[in-house]
Amino acid sequence: MQTDPYTGPAPAVEPIMEVDEERSAWRNHRTRLLILGGVIALAVAYMVYAAFPGNTLYFVTVSEFTEDPQLRDGQTLRVAGALAPDTFRREDGSTISRFSLGDKQPDVPGIAPGSPQVEATYVGVLPDLFFNPHSEIILEGHYDGQEGVFATDNILVKCPSKYQSMQAENPDLVPGAAAPPQSY
Repeated sequence: MQTDPYTGPAPAVEPIMEVDEERSAWRNHRTRLLILGGVIALAVAYMVYAAFPGNTLYFVTVSEFTEDPQLRDGQTLRVAGALAPDTFRREDGSTISRFSLGDKQPDVPGIAPGSPQVEATYVGVLPDLFFNPHSEIILEGHYDGQEGVFATDNILVKCPSKYQSMQAENPDLVPGAAAPPQSY
């Protein structure tokens, strides 16, 4: 062994086995990092998939719902239609509502003549435009076969076009014009 007067003894030459061990350890860490990255990517993908199942629900019309018995098996789905006239009931002081929904006519208020109807229940506060005859109502929930009603978890109301509804009810009015004077 040689000694250097300035630095002390010369370092021993590392055997080739130690260099190979360092390389395999580095590869081992790299493999672990890749596996960890893959697991994290799969976990994030699963969380994204699990977070949005409600947004992938398609809605069916009242006619499609009444004609297809497979839709009444308790699965969560959306049913679209319009409020049937004179079917809304709620006991005083209660938030439990019972009503019927029928197929909505395009660009005309109310339900289509001869449309089948589905009875529905909802517990909670109803949206503002629920009673507007021009609104399209989308019920999200499931069919309760024992009660024979559609148990609604959530209600969505598509806003009607203000100008179409005014023109449909009163074709003489021009959008933005003042209403005709009323005689008393």
